[in-house]
Amino acid sequence: MKKIYYFAISILVALPSCSFLDLSPNVISKETFYKSELEAKYGLSGVYGAMNHYQFYGNYFSLMLSGVDDLCYFNRAPQSSTAAPQYRYDASTTEIYEAWTRIYAGIRNANAFMAAIDGSEYDPDGGMYNEARFLRAYYHFVLAQAWGDVPMRKEEVTEHKDVLCAASPQYEVLSWAASEMEECLGKAAEDPAIQPSRVTATTIHGILSRVYLFMAGASVKGGDKKGFMQKAMEHADEVISSGLHRLNPDYSQVFINMIKDQYDTEYHESMWEVEFLGDRSSASSWSNGRIGDVIGLQSTGSSDYATFKCNYSYGMYDGSLKLWDLYWATDRTEDEYQLGRITDVRQEWNLPPYNYSGSNNPPYGSDGSDGKTKSLASIDKTPYAYNSVTTTQDPTAAQAIRNCGKYRREVEYEGVKTAKNLWTTINYPLLRYSDVLLMYAEASNEYEGAPSRKAYDCVKLVRDRAGIKTLPYESYDRDSFRELVRNERGRELCFESLRKYDLIRWGIFVKAMNEYGQWTADERWNKNTKSGYAAAIGEAVADRHVCLPIPNIELGVNTLLVQNPLW
Repeated sequence: MKKIYYFAISILVALPSCSFLDLSPNVISKETFYKSELEAKYGLSGVYGAMNHYQFYGNYFSLMLSGVDDLCYFNRAPQSSTAAPQYRYDASTTEIYEAWTRIYAGIRNANAFMAAIDGSEYDPDGGMYNEARFLRAYYHFVLAQAWGDVPMRKEEVTEHKDVLCAASPQYEVLSWAASEMEECLGKAAEDPAIQPSRVTATTIHGILSRVYLFMAGASVKGGDKKGFMQKAMEHADEVISSGLHRLNPDYSQVFINMIKDQYDTEYHESMWEVEFLGDRSSASSWSNGRIGDVIGLQSTGSSDYATFKCNYSYGMYDGSLKLWDLYWATDRTEDEYQLGRITDVRQEWNLPPYNYSGSNNPPYGSDGSDGKTKSLASIDKTPYAYNSVTTTQDPTAAQAIRNCGKYRREVEYEGVKTAKNLWTTINYPLLRYSDVLLMYAEASNEYEGAPSRKAYDCVKLVRDRAGIKTLPYESYDRDSFRELVRNERGRELCFESLRKYDLIRWGIFVKAMNEYGQWTADERWNKNTKSGYAAAIGEAVADRHVCLPIPNIELGVNTLLVQNPLW
């Protein structure tokens, strides 16, 4: 992993470490200013550090509020504590308020840092100021994408009266965020060696492509939609043309690296990640991330700890029947389909045919001595369907009830055995090169009115890596290529908190979620209790869920705010 900085609590010595976020976040106000370059770096780490909190990308925003879509559902029975991922939330829901305040805390830190570092001798080229400026714009984009009309905080709040701030229209916030990001390109670092911990020029181009695609979408009112598509295409092309990024030939290795907290210095496919650096095993190893714990392969063992092969995980998120069919049947060539098995390598990594919840089926559940069975949760892989006579596994078993395997806590990857430790060091992806390729393909097709050869080649790169065939270029027109790209985004980027906002910008979010009721009627799924939980989620989604509600507590503090109209 790239070694950037580490600062021990007890001594002022810079040492090698895993990540820029090893620096203890410490945003210093403009009244104090910074007394050294190291202190300045502490301040910048505080701007980045807003993301690696439980309320932001550690769980609440990334998973509970953004992770449930038509390809991923929350697989537990409704409870008062599960309202957020089951679309039963309202303006009083804790997760919504805490995600809101954490994102605004990131903006506050950015403003404070920018005020303190502006013109400082410790940032002579303005690079750190530039990073903070980009992050401030990114946090505004996240807010506007999820909540719609939101207050813009362009300056540090130093007096109580400054708390009062009316919401700006979503389009205005997005336009400002995009223009700020564009301004940041001039001073952005070029070397991908500091990725994925920190932002570089290609990161900014990639995120700008995402912003402009969202602005071009159905949910944003105003602007030149075709012009936004052109900008999305151009920014994605800047990343592609840079030659600094390639697809890792092994799809699973991209995520194994995140599980290991290891940077890919050869391919640089992972362009930006949220870092989670500690497992709370000690005061100096503190983390706020539960990636792999709440979303992962269920592993609930409580004994035989020394033999664990998978650390503890609730496994609360499953892939839907639609995701299964995207791998099994959709966009496959006829000869592949006739094989009667899935050929897409992403399916087995994202939806593996096992978890670690225990099994009483021989030989997995036998101790081998007295013939009695015992639960071997966390000790060995538990197939979803197992034939004790032939000892063969049905590759089509457990459609629509398989856990998300993308962030699995298997000991061989995580590297440590943590028993029932709920906090992990697994990083979370914010931008990958495969996403950039697919954004280029989508934007190009929409802007040009037909797929170009380059757009087709971008999609084919992603599919070739997955080990699946693609129909010839001449087989596609604008509509069929649009459908191919949308499906490919699902197969490639599922469980990465992107799909919900894709559906929203495509104008099909409510329709797609309501279809859970149809899928759960399918005989492949309808006998499982999880199908009822999924159907209830789909039934709950209505037009108002295109935006999150403004938290009631915030409305009480900032009296210039009004609730989103549909809430």
